[in-house]
Amino acid sequence: MLYLKSKSKYATRSICRVLNMTEATLAADISVIKSQLETEIAKYQSEIYLRQAKIHALDVFGNSDTVQNWLQEQNPALDGATPADLLNSAAGLERVIDLVNAIRHGVFM
Repeated sequence: MLYLKSKSKYATRSICRVLNMTEATLAADISVIKSQLETEIAKYQSEIYLRQAKIHALDVFGNSDTVQNWLQEQNPALDGATPADLLNSAAGLERVIDLVNAIRHGVFM
């Protein structure tokens, strides 16, 4: 493990020399890039969750306009949140799909 750390440190120094920057600057740049990538990934993941929710809801509600309206309406079964509000996490998507399934089976939460 120590060998890998020393190799990594050597590679970092080499990169800094080639780019003519300090290790601190390189670390800061990497941190910014990592943060930007995480933001982009979260955005795309939310879009995937939204599409999955729409597919399930469309099967129950029948048309996309109704689905779009339902996604934007506050819902007591979601503690007053809109279904769209919850679609930024897998757990939120699961709650929305559970609600759609409850509606499908006539169970009003």
